[in-house]
Amino acid sequence: MIFCLSAGQTIPNQTGKGVFAAPDYKALYFELFRASEQAARLLHEAQQRAEEQVMAEDEPPLRLEEPLRPHAREGTPRKP
Repeated sequence: MIFCLSAGQTIPNQTGKGVFAAPDYKALYFELFRASEQAARLLHEAQQRAEEQVMAEDEPPLRLEEPLRPHAREGTPRKP
C-alpha cells in the first residue's frame, strides 16, 4: 500500500501514534521559485515606470556657463 500524503500530514503506524511525513521539498522549492520570480517581475516593472516618469518630465539639460578649472594647490593663489 502506498500513501500519497501532502507535507506535514501523519502516517499511521501499528502503535496508533502517527509519524510525521517529510516535508514536500519539491513543492516548497517551486513555491519559493514562483515568489522570487514574482518579486523580480514587480521590481522590473517598478523600475520601468520610474524611468518612464523621469523621461516624461523632460527637463532641460544641465549647462555650465564656464569650464571647470582644476583646484589650485594650497598656498598658490588662483588666477582670475
